[in-house]
Amino acid sequence: MHNPLVSVIIPNYCHARYLDQRIQSVLNQTYQNFEVIILDDCSPDDGASRAVIEKYRDNPHVSLIIYNTENSGSPFKQWDRGIELSQGTFIWIAESDDYADIHFLETL
Repeated sequence: MHNPLVSVIIPNYCHARYLDQRIQSVLNQTYQNFEVIILDDCSPDDGASRAVIEKYRDNPHVSLIIYNTENSGSPFKQWDRGIELSQGTFIWIAESDDYADIHFLETL
């Protein structure tokens, strides 16, 4: 596999204050063959998470944005959902309250 597609799943719950940095750290990767799936687990933060997420709706790497209408009660359910929706050969679950070096995917 020379240039496999990586599905980057960003499950979010009330991490609006970190979310912009997380998404930027994914989009700015030196390895660019990836899709981003953003899942919001019904964050009760008065739309703060949604406001950050919507800034990226038209980004060509963002393949899906999903807002749950009720909280799933488990981050693992969000992981499973993202995996089911992914198209990539590899999957990176990129938690919403973290960020990565721009060479992360290239190094892996």
